Amino acid sequence: MCFFISQSKAAAEIARKYGRQTEAVEAARAILAEKESRQEGQENIYNYRITDGMYVSPAYAEPITVIVSGSSQLEVMRWGLIPGSAKPEAKERYNKQNLYKNAKAENLFTTWPWRNLWQYQRCIIPVTGFFETHYHSDGTKQPYFIQRSDKQIFSIAGLYDEWKDPETGESYKSFVMITVPATPKLREIHNGGAHPFRMPLIIPDNKVEDWLNSATTEKEEIIKYLITPEIDREMVAWPVKSKYNWGDPYNPATIEKVPSQEKLDL
Repeated sequence: MCFFISQSKAAAEIARKYGRQTEAVEAARAILAEKESRQEGQENIYNYRITDGMYVSPAYAEPITVIVSGSSQLEVMRWGLIPGSAKPEAKERYNKQNLYKNAKAENLFTTWPWRNLWQYQRCIIPVTGFFETHYHSDGTKQPYFIQRSDKQIFSIAGLYDEWKDPETGESYKSFVMITVPATPKLREIHNGGAHPFRMPLIIPDNKVEDWLNSATTEKEEIIKYLITPEIDREMVAWPVKSKYNWGDPYNPATIEKVPSQEKLDL
């Protein structure tokens, strides 16, 4: 499964690509900055910074991310779905465990909570790349960075929901990434682990608004998006350092190519 993405573009560039506005992002940024100013000592920046401009963003940190929905505004949501129907006592469980970061496309219509969201609460996660791990025959591992050959933003499909804390009245918007069986190139890379041979569902640029269109509610219309597009010719990949997710997430050296232990047919 994909648990690490890169979003090194600014919100303004994301807004231009998708024809959205940024007022909601700027409002969220101001609120987060004010929260950060009240903290003492070393804090997890993913709690107080929006991830645009970051070269690595880990799902386990539940980062706050710019998201594209059917709204005219870019939205700001947290990676790691808290279902809208979750009970108050379950909130900490959703926050602390690695739950609902990814959703298998094969379960979209049958498994809770995806079956409650696929019709009207689809979204796009704009990224400049993502990371997957390759497993060598000797048991060692090598992470790879995958991006478009033109280095531009591309669109990963997701679902979102909004949960309201009945005790405080505060609302939380959060999302989950949809994954599909990998293309040949991605199968070559992501060949091991708990969920091998998977990749994010990438929506082609000319299909983004169709995916987001709330009028598209027939299963047959959605299923065509779940067939992995032939994107291998558009994507490039290379090995990166083993501890790429350590250190400054704003550092472009995060995605620098390193020597590969094993030559892949990419």
